[in-house]
Amino acid sequence: MRSAAPDRGPPGGAAWLVAAAIGIVVIVVAVNALRPSSEQPANIASASPSATSSPTQQPAPASASPSPAATATASGSAVKPDSQHGLIVATGNMRTEDDPRGLQQPSLFMLAPTSSIGVSPDGKRIALIRTSQTGQQIVTFTTARPNDVTTVVDLSGSGELANRVVWAGDGSDSLLFDVVKETRGPGGGDNLIQEYSALWSVDLATRDVRQIVRIEGQNTKLWALAWLPARQVVGALEMRQLGPVTNYVVVRSGAIERTAMSPIMGVASFSASRDGLRIVVSIETSLRWWPVDQPSAAKELMAQPGETLGHAEFRPGADELGVGVAEGGRFEIWTLTGARRVVASRAAGFLRWRVDGSAAIAASDPFAVLLIDPVTGATTPLPGGGFPVAEVVMF
Repeated sequence: MRSAAPDRGPPGGAAWLVAAAIGIVVIVVAVNALRPSSEQPANIASASPSATSSPTQQPAPASASPSPAATATASGSAVKPDSQHGLIVATGNMRTEDDPRGLQQPSLFMLAPTSSIGVSPDGKRIALIRTSQTGQQIVTFTTARPNDVTTVVDLSGSGELANRVVWAGDGSDSLLFDVVKETRGPGGGDNLIQEYSALWSVDLATRDVRQIVRIEGQNTKLWALAWLPARQVVGALEMRQLGPVTNYVVVRSGAIERTAMSPIMGVASFSASRDGLRIVVSIETSLRWWPVDQPSAAKELMAQPGETLGHAEFRPGADELGVGVAEGGRFEIWTLTGARRVVASRAAGFLRWRVDGSAAIAASDPFAVLLIDPVTGATTPLPGGGFPVAEVVMF
């Protein structure tokens, strides 16, 4: 593995098709509810107070229900698509909200799995794992100059396969990425053994590439979620080749701390806040969130009986979560203690917050992607019809 000099043109290559099957952004697995194992100390070192909600907040009872008085209708004033906010279309291109025209030529997103795309906290810089005929590279570019592509890490010849890249949440000029080294087991075929997995960082100013942690001999891999270089803290998942997630992992100054997850079958999505300070997992019956380096302090927010929860994501700049609820196609905003407000109905398929948290994005059906005004609940379709949203950006 080595750092690389600037590169002004993205090479192609059919070899990408092998890597393209590796990554996904929303991890759909036989997921486990977070629970400290008997081997895990309960007093994991505390995070900065800014990483959590106010100490006076208490978990809401499981019977807490959404406030019907807060339910908004689409007749109110609406947030409108503009040229400042944008999206990355999965297997497509980068675009502004108000114009479906692709902005990168040729598009690196056409064959990129969504997990291989990382966006900086301010939404203006993008990192992407690209595969060429010689192997994988990690490249970066800005939303202002998407065709000015720079290669920062070259994995060619390493035998390692990168899956996910994450920007530092604390504003440091740094990336975190995970790699796995696979070998074929007895009998060949699809019998792959994960020989080792590692987390690496790259300083974008100096191009210094450093291994943060490595695990081997367990046939598991690390899946990066959050990176705080100033504190030397990483939040990640440890998972088997085909699931389930076995541990939530904190790496602190190179030392790995595991919190075991007890088996509960279901579909789950994991995500980190844009500042890297919090993690949330959504399963169908509850949400759980915790400070990135305090999994033992996880708070569980329960769904109502008969409800099915979808994707959940921290709202940038606020102590709130956006939550999709299947019943009624609702989009709701939850506080970190579980107080709920229905923002919009018949807007199923919550996907993302805008980078600045000024609107939510949902796909209510295959033919429309909607902006949701978080105050009025009014919805506005984006031009271009339906499309899969991989990420959100700013211009």
